[in-house]
Amino acid sequence: MKKTQINTDIFRHGLTRINTVILFFSVILLMLNSICFAQNSMQKTLAIRDGFVLDGVDGKITSENGQWFFTVFEPQTDGKGVMNPQTAVAILPSSMLEKLASTISAQNVPFRIWGKLTKYGSKNFVYLSYFLRVTENNEPTKQADSNDTNEAKIIPDDVLLLLKPKRVISLAELKKPIGTEADGILADRTGFLRKTKDGVYFGFDGMGRNIDLLQLPLLECQELENMEALQGQTAIPLRYNISAIVTRYKDRNYLLLQRATRVYSHGNFIR
Repeated sequence: MKKTQINTDIFRHGLTRINTVILFFSVILLMLNSICFAQNSMQKTLAIRDGFVLDGVDGKITSENGQWFFTVFEPQTDGKGVMNPQTAVAILPSSMLEKLASTISAQNVPFRIWGKLTKYGSKNFVYLSYFLRVTENNEPTKQADSNDTNEAKIIPDDVLLLLKPKRVISLAELKKPIGTEADGILADRTGFLRKTKDGVYFGFDGMGRNIDLLQLPLLECQELENMEALQGQTAIPLRYNISAIVTRYKDRNYLLLQRATRVYSHGNFIR
């Protein structure tokens, strides 16, 4: 009898241990699922590739401490990265941004913009090329008085109201802003990358004469990131040949790199 009781206790103790192990592995699985979910969420917020075109995208313009931001109403994606409504994307300084800033009199103003995205690090930036003001129209349109009262309506009024667009372009704001004639293309110029406490600059040189002609700040983009990575591999200043968009914002010129290739002097020029 005692032997049977001992066997029963051992069996129960074994079941308890098995249940403990099952509970432990269940907790581990839940933790792994949480990690996978977090990784998937991070993947959804990857930056969109550099050069992605924004062709009439609606969103809101905000500003903070002199910096302007654009937040989309609907997610934008290039198939991998995502620009979502929860993230405000910084707008790069440009002549068109200066035009936009001069038209805004309130925060969270809806606009439709054209331009392209740049990518620097894990963030996207907007290079603005054109914009239109968008207004909210939630007021129902009055029905015409010529309706025949004896004629049954095919579509109910509440359904017609849903079919009307909620966001329309204001004709009063449709006047085209002054174009980006202040912007231009700079091609086939050489110089060096200069890093200061105020930012990253491109210093033009005299091709071997060791004369600093001019330094212009560089806007965030993938090409700038590539230049910095290459320069980071050596302590010797590297000479680059660049093509860039020159834009102006608040009486200051900026460069948005389009192409940058390293120039080898072969010992002919003084570094």
